[in-house]
Amino acid sequence: MRTHLGDIRIFDQSAVVEVRTKVFSLTTAFGFGSAMSTRIATTLSDLVRQLLQNSEPGSMFVDLEDAQGQLILGLRFLTSEAVQITPALREVFDDVRQLSNGEAVKEITLRKTIRNMPGSLTPEFLDFQRDRISLKSRAALVEELREKNQQLERYNAHLEELVRERTKELELTNHRMQRDLDAGAEYVARLIPEPITGQISIDWRYVPSEELGGDAMGYHWLDPDHMAIYLLDVTGHGIDSALLAVSIINVVRGASLPGADFRNPSEVLKQLNQSFTMDLHGNKLYTMWYGVFHRPSRTLTWGGGGHPDALLYVNDSREPIRLASGGPLMGMIDWPHFETDSIVIESPSSLFLYSDGVFEIHKEDGGEWTFDEFVDFMNMSVPKGDTKMDDLYRYVRELCGCEQLGDDFSILEIRFNLPDEPGNVVQGAGASI
Repeated sequence: MRTHLGDIRIFDQSAVVEVRTKVFSLTTAFGFGSAMSTRIATTLSDLVRQLLQNSEPGSMFVDLEDAQGQLILGLRFLTSEAVQITPALREVFDDVRQLSNGEAVKEITLRKTIRNMPGSLTPEFLDFQRDRISLKSRAALVEELREKNQQLERYNAHLEELVRERTKELELTNHRMQRDLDAGAEYVARLIPEPITGQISIDWRYVPSEELGGDAMGYHWLDPDHMAIYLLDVTGHGIDSALLAVSIINVVRGASLPGADFRNPSEVLKQLNQSFTMDLHGNKLYTMWYGVFHRPSRTLTWGGGGHPDALLYVNDSREPIRLASGGPLMGMIDWPHFETDSIVIESPSSLFLYSDGVFEIHKEDGGEWTFDEFVDFMNMSVPKGDTKMDDLYRYVRELCGCEQLGDDFSILEIRFNLPDEPGNVVQGAGASI
């Protein structure tokens, strides 16, 4: 028996992020661990990139199958041309097939057995998964609006004067909306502390996207010995995403989570995950990296959910230590414990904390800048008289051929120039190069 859960249209680069995000949420709900969910989502986003090279990329259909008592997650892709099935797909899925359904349609079928289903498949559970999949991305809404505008032009050509009047009204509305978005961006920027210099120097760059995203970041001393450093990214764009980001960051700045020790990243992340859930905040999820630096021991302890690795450069090294956060996307599911890692900071060192808007760049030639290419760029030396953050911002604008990026550009640089102290410096178990 097959139960259809929904489908996702694949028509531009935004489908890469949409498929990755929704599949990660779905597989996590069906009991796959965070690591496996990440592998599944990553291989599917790579497949979507291949499909986008076809003349008609098609759609992805999500089904739940009951095969002789086994519960199977089935994913079907209908597209205009065949694609190369990568070894990564065969490693992740139990069954991978590519079939020809006539001259114009190719079907790719991927099946994965669900072995650790949490709870039972109630109608409410299935309806929630359908709602999650059917939640339209901004790109899909824009595409629907474009199609409706074309219909309006075809069927109402004789109402040109009315259209002109309506356009004037919309221009006024858009002007007011843009003014509100600009004001919102200025407010978010004012929440970020001023750069500081000294033994611990912190600088940042925050450039909001045209539609204003959901990035927020900050840092402050919890007491004379402990400094908190944090950055979050709410899904989506617009005022609603920005308001949620501001709400979360204000809770962190004000240390207003009852019962949470803000020197303990695990407690902070757990309480935030429970307090700002997607069902209470318009289905908005967010990623977050939260760390605490203990000055006397020079120890940085961190954790997070769904957020990109922070990059730590020790001395003059051209290869970073990646400070990864292994928790799930924040606000999605109840998570009993967020794991943390620690590392003793050598001096001098530089730590870069950022959102995905600094590296998920749609290049002018139609391709995408990869995360590894981003790290390679960060490893390069900085032109004399420049900063790595400004050098990065200039470069990504050159890549996309645009003055304003499609997502918020948010990055923190923390430089540790601590006085020499006796004793050996060791690397924490959770850091990886």
